[in-house]
Amino acid sequence: MLSCAAILVILLLASGSVFAAKKVTLEFWTFVSDHQQFYELMAEEFNKAQSEYEITLKGTTIPVEQMHDNLLISLIAGVGAPDIVDVNIQYSGMFFKQNPEYFVDLTDIVEGYRDVMNNARLTVYTDPNGRVMGLPTHLGTGVMYYNKPAFDAAGIDIDDIKFYDEWVEAGKKVTRPDKNIWMTAVENKLARQFLLWTMQKGGYMIDPQGNLTVNGPKAVEALQFIYDLVHTYKIATIAPGGLVGDPSFYDLMNREHVLSLPYAQWFTSRFKNFMPDLAGKIAIRPLPLWEPGGFTSATMGGTGTAVVASSPNKDAAVKFLEYAKLSYEGNVRIWTDLGFDPPRMDVYDDPRLMQPDPYFNNEPALQAIKAGAERLVAKPVWPLSTEVMMKLNRDTLYNVLEGNQTPQEALDEVVSELGGK
Repeated sequence: MLSCAAILVILLLASGSVFAAKKVTLEFWTFVSDHQQFYELMAEEFNKAQSEYEITLKGTTIPVEQMHDNLLISLIAGVGAPDIVDVNIQYSGMFFKQNPEYFVDLTDIVEGYRDVMNNARLTVYTDPNGRVMGLPTHLGTGVMYYNKPAFDAAGIDIDDIKFYDEWVEAGKKVTRPDKNIWMTAVENKLARQFLLWTMQKGGYMIDPQGNLTVNGPKAVEALQFIYDLVHTYKIATIAPGGLVGDPSFYDLMNREHVLSLPYAQWFTSRFKNFMPDLAGKIAIRPLPLWEPGGFTSATMGGTGTAVVASSPNKDAAVKFLEYAKLSYEGNVRIWTDLGFDPPRMDVYDDPRLMQPDPYFNNEPALQAIKAGAERLVAKPVWPLSTEVMMKLNRDTLYNVLEGNQTPQEALDEVVSELGGK
Protein backbone atom coordinates (compact mmCIF):
# COMPACT_ATOMS: atom_id res chain seq x y z
CA MET A 1 0.00 0.00 0.00
CA LEU A 2 1.37 3.41 -0.96
CA SER A 3 2.10 5.91 1.76
CA CYS A 4 0.52 9.35 1.73
CA ALA A 5 3.91 10.85 0.88
CA ALA A 6 4.34 8.56 -2.12
CA ILE A 7 0.85 9.37 -3.36
CA LEU A 8 1.62 13.09 -3.03
CA VAL A 9 4.83 12.73 -5.07
CA ILE A 10 2.94 10.83 -7.80
CA LEU A 11 0.30 13.54 -7.94
CA LEU A 12 2.92 16.28 -8.11
CA LEU A 13 4.78 14.49 -10.88
CA ALA A 14 1.58 14.02 -12.81
CA SER A 15 0.81 17.71 -12.57
CA GLY A 16 4.37 18.73 -13.47
CA SER A 17 4.72 20.82 -10.31
CA VAL A 18 7.98 19.24 -9.17
CA PHE A 19 9.77 20.31 -12.33
CA ALA A 20 7.94 23.56 -13.03
CA ALA A 21 10.32 26.29 -14.13
CA LYS A 22 10.36 29.45 -12.05
CA LYS A 23 8.65 32.23 -13.97
CA VAL A 24 10.73 35.40 -14.05
CA THR A 25 10.26 38.73 -15.83
CA LEU A 26 13.49 40.48 -16.79
CA GLU A 27 13.60 44.10 -17.88
CA PHE A 28 16.19 44.89 -20.55
CA TRP A 29 17.35 48.28 -21.84
CA THR A 30 19.23 48.83 -25.08
CA PHE A 31 19.86 51.60 -27.59
CA VAL A 32 19.68 49.38 -30.69
CA SER A 33 16.37 47.87 -31.79
CA ASP A 34 18.15 44.92 -33.44
CA HIS A 35 19.68 44.07 -30.06
CA GLN A 36 16.24 44.03 -28.47
CA GLN A 37 14.92 41.67 -31.14
CA PHE A 38 17.95 39.41 -30.71
CA TYR A 39 17.50 39.08 -26.96
CA GLU A 40 13.78 38.47 -27.31
CA LEU A 41 14.61 35.62 -29.68
CA MET A 42 17.28 34.28 -27.33
CA ALA A 43 14.84 34.39 -24.40
CA GLU A 44 12.60 31.97 -26.30
CA GLU A 45 15.59 29.71 -27.02
CA PHE A 46 16.77 29.91 -23.40
CA ASN A 47 13.37 28.74 -22.17
CA LYS A 48 13.59 25.72 -24.47
CA ALA A 49 17.18 24.90 -23.51
CA GLN A 50 16.75 24.63 -19.72
CA SER A 51 14.04 24.00 -17.14
CA GLU A 52 15.11 26.11 -14.16
CA TYR A 53 13.64 29.41 -15.36
CA GLU A 54 10.92 30.50 -17.72
CA ILE A 55 11.77 34.09 -18.47
CA THR A 56 9.73 36.84 -20.03
CA LEU A 57 11.98 39.55 -21.43
CA LYS A 58 10.56 43.07 -21.45
CA GLY A 59 12.86 44.96 -23.79
CA THR A 60 12.97 48.71 -24.33
CA THR A 61 14.99 50.57 -26.98
CA ILE A 62 15.97 54.11 -25.97
CA PRO A 63 18.20 56.63 -27.84
CA VAL A 64 21.80 56.06 -26.82
CA GLU A 65 22.51 59.23 -24.80
CA GLN A 66 19.12 59.20 -23.09
CA MET A 67 19.44 55.53 -22.20
CA HIS A 68 22.80 55.98 -20.50
CA ASP A 69 21.55 59.11 -18.70
CA ASN A 70 18.50 57.19 -17.48
CA LEU A 71 20.71 54.31 -16.38
CA LEU A 72 23.03 56.52 -14.35
CA ILE A 73 20.12 58.33 -12.67
CA SER A 74 18.34 55.09 -11.78
CA LEU A 75 21.51 53.50 -10.40
CA ILE A 76 22.29 56.51 -8.20
CA ALA A 77 18.66 56.75 -7.04
CA GLY A 78 18.51 53.03 -6.32
CA VAL A 79 15.19 52.59 -8.12
CA GLY A 80 14.02 52.12 -11.69
CA ALA A 81 17.05 50.35 -13.14
CA PRO A 82 16.57 47.37 -15.48
CA ASP A 83 17.77 43.84 -14.75
CA ILE A 84 19.97 43.69 -17.86
CA VAL A 85 21.41 46.60 -19.84
CA ASP A 86 23.51 47.25 -22.94
CA VAL A 87 26.37 49.66 -22.22
CA ASN A 88 27.92 51.32 -25.25
CA ILE A 89 31.72 51.20 -25.28
CA GLN A 90 31.83 55.01 -25.19
CA TYR A 91 30.22 54.89 -21.74
CA SER A 92 31.75 51.68 -20.41
CA GLY A 93 34.64 53.50 -18.75
CA MET A 94 32.26 55.61 -16.70
CA PHE A 95 30.09 52.66 -15.69
CA PHE A 96 32.46 49.68 -15.41
CA LYS A 97 35.70 51.42 -14.42
CA GLN A 98 34.25 54.21 -12.28
CA ASN A 99 31.08 52.60 -10.88
CA PRO A 100 31.52 48.80 -11.02
CA GLU A 101 29.61 48.31 -7.76
CA TYR A 102 26.36 48.84 -9.67
CA PHE A 103 26.89 45.67 -11.73
CA VAL A 104 27.22 41.94 -11.13
CA ASP A 105 30.74 40.50 -11.43
CA LEU A 106 30.58 38.06 -14.36
CA THR A 107 34.16 36.81 -14.07
CA ASP A 108 33.24 33.38 -12.72
CA ILE A 109 30.91 32.50 -15.59
CA VAL A 110 33.43 33.78 -18.15
CA GLU A 111 36.22 31.56 -16.82
CA GLY A 112 34.67 28.46 -18.32
CA TYR A 113 34.79 30.00 -21.80
CA ARG A 114 38.16 31.75 -21.90
CA ASP A 115 39.76 29.08 -24.07
CA VAL A 116 37.21 29.72 -26.84
CA MET A 117 36.57 33.46 -26.44
CA ASN A 118 38.59 36.31 -27.91
CA ASN A 119 40.11 37.42 -24.63
CA ALA A 120 41.25 40.79 -25.96
CA ARG A 121 37.60 41.73 -26.37
CA LEU A 122 36.71 40.54 -22.87
CA THR A 123 39.20 42.98 -21.34
CA VAL A 124 37.25 45.99 -22.63
CA TYR A 125 34.33 45.64 -20.22
CA THR A 126 36.27 45.15 -16.99
CA ASP A 127 36.64 47.12 -13.77
CA PRO A 128 40.03 48.49 -12.57
CA ASN A 129 40.75 45.12 -10.91
CA GLY A 130 40.17 43.16 -14.11
CA ARG A 131 36.77 41.75 -13.14
CA VAL A 132 34.44 41.21 -16.11
CA MET A 133 31.38 43.45 -15.72
CA GLY A 134 29.92 43.20 -19.23
CA LEU A 135 29.84 40.59 -22.00
CA PRO A 136 30.75 41.65 -25.55
CA THR A 137 28.18 41.67 -28.33
CA HIS A 138 30.76 41.37 -31.11
CA LEU A 139 34.44 41.76 -31.93
CA GLY A 140 33.98 44.82 -34.14
CA THR A 141 36.95 43.73 -36.24
CA GLY A 142 38.29 46.36 -38.62
CA VAL A 143 38.40 45.08 -42.21
CA MET A 144 38.86 46.48 -45.71
CA TYR A 145 35.94 46.70 -48.12
CA TYR A 146 36.92 46.73 -51.80
CA ASN A 147 34.87 47.45 -54.92
CA LYS A 148 36.45 44.43 -56.60
CA PRO A 149 35.41 45.06 -60.24
CA ALA A 150 37.00 48.52 -60.10
CA PHE A 151 40.34 47.03 -59.05
CA ASP A 152 40.04 44.19 -61.55
CA ALA A 153 39.53 46.75 -64.32
CA ALA A 154 42.75 48.49 -63.25
CA GLY A 155 44.66 45.20 -63.33
CA ILE A 156 44.98 45.07 -59.53
CA ASP A 157 44.46 41.84 -57.61
CA ILE A 158 43.20 42.90 -54.19
CA ASP A 159 44.65 39.71 -52.71
CA ASP A 160 48.12 41.02 -53.57
CA ILE A 161 47.64 44.02 -51.26
CA LYS A 162 49.33 42.92 -48.04
CA PHE A 163 50.78 46.17 -46.65
CA TYR A 164 49.61 49.77 -46.45
CA ASP A 165 52.26 51.06 -48.83
CA GLU A 166 50.87 48.64 -51.45
CA TRP A 167 47.36 49.86 -50.67
CA VAL A 168 48.46 53.46 -51.23
CA GLU A 169 50.14 52.56 -54.54
CA ALA A 170 46.98 50.77 -55.68
CA GLY A 171 45.04 53.87 -54.71
CA LYS A 172 47.16 56.05 -56.96
CA LYS A 173 46.20 53.84 -59.91
CA VAL A 174 42.43 53.89 -59.35
CA THR A 175 41.90 57.44 -58.07
CA ARG A 176 40.49 59.89 -60.62
CA PRO A 177 39.99 63.31 -58.98
CA ASP A 178 38.67 64.75 -62.25
CA LYS A 179 35.79 62.26 -62.04
CA ASN A 180 35.45 62.46 -58.25
CA ILE A 181 36.59 58.84 -57.90
CA TRP A 182 38.71 58.08 -54.84
CA MET A 183 40.55 55.14 -53.39
CA THR A 184 39.01 55.79 -49.99
CA ALA A 185 37.28 58.26 -47.69
CA VAL A 186 38.27 59.53 -44.25
CA GLU A 187 36.18 61.05 -41.50
CA ASN A 188 36.79 64.46 -39.93
CA LYS A 189 34.03 64.25 -37.30
CA LEU A 190 34.64 60.78 -35.87
CA ALA A 191 37.95 59.28 -34.76
CA ARG A 192 37.20 55.60 -35.45
CA GLN A 193 39.63 55.26 -38.37
CA PHE A 194 42.27 57.21 -36.44
CA LEU A 195 41.95 54.85 -33.46
CA LEU A 196 41.88 51.80 -35.74
CA TRP A 197 45.19 52.74 -37.34
CA THR A 198 46.73 53.92 -34.06
CA MET A 199 45.99 50.60 -32.36
CA GLN A 200 46.99 48.54 -35.39
CA LYS A 201 50.35 50.33 -35.15
CA GLY A 202 50.57 49.34 -31.47
CA GLY A 203 49.58 52.66 -29.92
CA TYR A 204 46.62 53.70 -27.79
CA MET A 205 44.38 56.64 -27.03
CA ILE A 206 44.55 55.58 -23.38
CA ASP A 207 46.81 52.62 -22.65
CA PRO A 208 45.82 49.47 -20.69
CA GLN A 209 47.17 51.05 -17.48
CA GLY A 210 44.94 54.11 -17.88
CA ASN A 211 47.64 56.54 -19.06
CA LEU A 212 46.64 59.17 -21.63
CA THR A 213 48.92 58.35 -24.58
CA VAL A 214 46.98 59.86 -27.46
CA ASN A 215 49.92 62.12 -28.37
CA GLY A 216 52.39 59.22 -28.54
CA PRO A 217 54.41 58.46 -31.68
CA LYS A 218 52.06 55.76 -33.04
CA ALA A 219 49.03 58.03 -32.74
CA VAL A 220 50.91 60.88 -34.41
CA GLU A 221 51.92 58.55 -37.26
CA ALA A 222 48.32 57.41 -37.72
CA LEU A 223 46.98 60.96 -37.85
CA GLN A 224 49.75 61.96 -40.26
CA PHE A 225 48.74 59.03 -42.47
CA ILE A 226 45.15 60.30 -42.59
CA TYR A 227 46.41 63.76 -43.55
CA ASP A 228 48.69 62.27 -46.21
CA LEU A 229 45.89 60.22 -47.76
CA VAL A 230 44.06 63.46 -48.51
CA HIS A 231 46.82 66.01 -49.08
CA THR A 232 50.04 64.16 -49.98
CA TYR A 233 48.99 60.98 -51.77
CA LYS A 234 45.73 62.63 -52.89
CA ILE A 235 43.84 59.32 -52.95
CA ALA A 236 41.20 60.08 -50.30
CA THR A 237 38.25 62.40 -50.03
CA ILE A 238 36.73 63.61 -46.79
CA ALA A 239 33.42 61.79 -46.33
CA PRO A 240 30.42 64.03 -47.03
CA GLY A 241 29.09 65.24 -43.72
CA GLY A 242 32.38 64.20 -42.14
CA LEU A 243 31.11 60.68 -41.45
CA VAL A 244 30.95 57.44 -43.42
CA GLY A 245 27.64 56.89 -41.65
CA ASP A 246 26.15 59.99 -43.28
CA PRO A 247 23.47 59.29 -45.94
CA SER A 248 25.36 61.44 -48.43
CA PHE A 249 28.38 59.16 -48.05
CA TYR A 250 26.25 56.09 -48.69
CA ASP A 251 25.13 57.72 -51.93
CA LEU A 252 28.71 58.56 -52.92
CA MET A 253 29.98 55.03 -52.37
CA ASN A 254 26.88 53.47 -53.90
CA ARG A 255 27.65 55.42 -57.10
CA GLU A 256 31.18 53.91 -57.04
CA HIS A 257 33.02 57.13 -56.26
CA VAL A 258 34.79 55.54 -53.27
CA LEU A 259 36.46 52.23 -54.09
CA SER A 260 37.73 50.91 -50.77
CA LEU A 261 36.92 51.57 -47.15
CA PRO A 262 38.70 50.54 -43.94
CA TYR A 263 35.97 50.13 -41.35
CA ALA A 264 34.31 47.82 -38.85
CA GLN A 265 32.77 44.44 -39.63
CA TRP A 266 29.37 45.71 -38.53
CA PHE A 267 29.41 48.13 -41.49
CA THR A 268 28.32 45.15 -43.61
CA SER A 269 24.74 45.96 -42.68
CA ARG A 270 25.18 49.55 -43.92
CA PHE A 271 26.20 48.23 -47.33
CA LYS A 272 23.18 45.96 -47.60
CA ASN A 273 20.71 48.52 -46.26
CA PHE A 274 21.93 51.69 -47.95
CA MET A 275 24.11 50.76 -50.96
CA PRO A 276 22.03 48.33 -53.03
CA ASP A 277 23.84 49.01 -56.31
CA LEU A 278 27.05 47.52 -54.91
CA ALA A 279 25.51 44.06 -54.43
CA GLY A 280 27.94 41.43 -55.70
CA LYS A 281 30.75 43.95 -56.11
CA ILE A 282 32.08 44.40 -52.58
CA ALA A 283 34.76 41.98 -51.40
CA ILE A 284 35.86 41.90 -47.76
CA ARG A 285 39.54 41.38 -46.95
CA PRO A 286 41.71 41.68 -43.84
CA LEU A 287 43.29 45.08 -43.35
CA PRO A 288 46.75 45.56 -44.82
CA LEU A 289 49.60 45.39 -42.31
CA TRP A 290 51.91 48.20 -41.24
CA GLU A 291 54.78 45.72 -40.94
CA PRO A 292 55.34 41.95 -41.15
CA GLY A 293 53.93 40.20 -38.10
CA GLY A 294 52.07 43.31 -36.95
CA PHE A 295 48.54 43.51 -35.61
CA THR A 296 46.01 42.30 -38.17
CA SER A 297 43.24 44.54 -36.88
CA ALA A 298 41.76 46.45 -33.96
CA THR A 299 38.30 46.63 -32.47
CA MET A 300 35.88 49.33 -33.59
CA GLY A 301 32.86 50.23 -31.49
CA GLY A 302 31.24 47.80 -29.11
CA THR A 303 28.56 47.04 -26.55
CA GLY A 304 28.97 45.30 -23.21
CA THR A 305 25.83 43.71 -21.77
CA ALA A 306 25.64 43.74 -17.98
CA VAL A 307 23.44 42.56 -15.12
CA VAL A 308 22.48 45.28 -12.64
CA ALA A 309 23.48 44.41 -9.07
CA SER A 310 20.17 45.62 -7.61
CA SER A 311 18.13 43.23 -9.78
CA PRO A 312 15.88 40.96 -7.70
CA ASN A 313 16.42 38.27 -10.34
CA LYS A 314 20.21 38.33 -10.67
CA ASP A 315 20.64 34.56 -10.91
CA ALA A 316 18.16 34.20 -13.77
CA ALA A 317 19.60 37.27 -15.52
CA VAL A 318 23.18 35.96 -15.31
CA LYS A 319 22.22 32.51 -16.59
CA PHE A 320 20.25 34.01 -19.46
CA LEU A 321 23.13 36.31 -20.38
CA GLU A 322 25.54 33.39 -20.26
CA TYR A 323 23.35 31.49 -22.71
CA ALA A 324 22.83 34.45 -25.05
CA LYS A 325 26.41 35.77 -25.12
CA LEU A 326 28.77 32.90 -24.24
CA SER A 327 27.15 29.68 -25.45
CA TYR A 328 28.08 28.16 -28.81
CA GLU A 329 24.55 28.50 -30.15
CA GLY A 330 24.27 32.06 -28.87
CA ASN A 331 27.40 33.05 -30.78
CA VAL A 332 26.16 31.38 -33.94
CA ARG A 333 22.99 33.46 -33.60
CA ILE A 334 25.05 36.63 -33.09
CA TRP A 335 26.11 36.17 -36.72
CA THR A 336 23.02 34.61 -38.28
CA ASP A 337 20.49 36.91 -36.59
CA LEU A 338 22.46 40.07 -35.73
CA GLY A 339 25.09 39.99 -38.47
CA PHE A 340 27.94 40.66 -36.01
CA ASP A 341 31.30 38.92 -35.78
CA PRO A 342 31.01 36.65 -32.72
CA PRO A 343 33.47 37.00 -29.83
CA ARG A 344 33.57 33.20 -29.46
CA MET A 345 36.18 32.00 -31.94
CA ASP A 346 35.33 28.29 -32.16
CA VAL A 347 32.10 29.02 -34.06
CA TYR A 348 33.85 30.55 -37.07
CA ASP A 349 34.16 27.22 -38.87
CA ASP A 350 30.52 26.32 -38.32
CA PRO A 351 28.90 25.80 -41.75
CA ARG A 352 26.10 28.19 -40.80
CA LEU A 353 28.65 31.00 -40.57
CA MET A 354 30.54 30.13 -43.72
CA GLN A 355 27.73 30.41 -46.24
CA PRO A 356 28.62 32.48 -49.33
CA ASP A 357 26.99 35.91 -49.27
CA PRO A 358 25.78 37.04 -52.72
CA TYR A 359 26.17 40.70 -51.76
CA PHE A 360 29.83 40.30 -50.79
CA ASN A 361 31.29 38.82 -53.98
CA ASN A 362 29.49 35.54 -53.22
CA GLU A 363 32.12 34.77 -50.57
CA PRO A 364 31.68 33.89 -46.88
CA ALA A 365 32.01 37.29 -45.22
CA LEU A 366 33.37 35.81 -42.01
CA GLN A 367 36.32 34.23 -43.81
CA ALA A 368 38.19 37.54 -44.04
CA ILE A 369 36.89 38.68 -40.67
CA LYS A 370 38.32 35.56 -39.01
CA ALA A 371 41.71 36.28 -40.58
CA GLY A 372 41.49 39.88 -39.43
CA ALA A 373 40.85 38.78 -35.86
CA GLU A 374 43.98 36.62 -35.77
CA ARG A 375 46.11 39.30 -34.04
CA LEU A 376 43.43 41.67 -32.84
CA VAL A 377 44.14 44.51 -30.43
CA ALA A 378 41.26 45.82 -28.31
CA LYS A 379 40.68 49.42 -27.30
CA PRO A 380 41.19 49.94 -23.53
CA VAL A 381 38.37 52.01 -22.05
CA TRP A 382 38.68 54.32 -19.03
CA PRO A 383 36.49 57.06 -17.50
CA LEU A 384 38.39 59.71 -19.48
CA SER A 385 37.80 57.90 -22.79
CA THR A 386 34.52 59.67 -23.55
CA GLU A 387 35.99 63.16 -23.13
CA VAL A 388 39.06 62.32 -25.20
CA MET A 389 36.91 60.90 -27.98
CA MET A 390 34.68 63.98 -27.95
CA LYS A 391 37.71 66.26 -28.29
CA LEU A 392 39.11 64.19 -31.16
CA ASN A 393 35.74 64.19 -32.92
CA ARG A 394 35.02 67.87 -32.35
CA ASP A 395 38.39 69.51 -33.01
CA THR A 396 41.40 67.32 -33.68
CA LEU A 397 40.61 65.61 -36.97
CA TYR A 398 39.09 68.74 -38.49
CA ASN A 399 42.01 70.98 -37.52
CA VAL A 400 44.61 68.58 -38.90
CA LEU A 401 42.81 67.90 -42.17
CA GLU A 402 42.23 71.64 -42.67
CA GLY A 403 45.93 72.32 -42.07
CA ASN A 404 45.29 74.39 -38.94
CA GLN A 405 47.53 72.18 -36.79
CA THR A 406 50.10 69.45 -37.31
CA PRO A 407 49.18 66.01 -35.94
CA GLN A 408 51.62 66.46 -33.05
CA GLU A 409 50.24 69.91 -32.17
CA ALA A 410 46.63 68.73 -32.30
CA LEU A 411 47.24 65.65 -30.15
CA ASP A 412 49.40 67.57 -27.67
CA GLU A 413 46.43 69.91 -27.27
CA VAL A 414 44.21 66.96 -26.30
CA VAL A 415 46.66 65.95 -23.58
CA SER A 416 47.11 69.55 -22.44
CA GLU A 417 43.35 70.03 -22.03
CA LEU A 418 42.45 66.64 -20.55
CA GLY A 419 45.64 65.17 -19.12
CA GLY A 420 45.10 66.62 -15.66
CA LYS A 421 41.65 65.09 -15.20
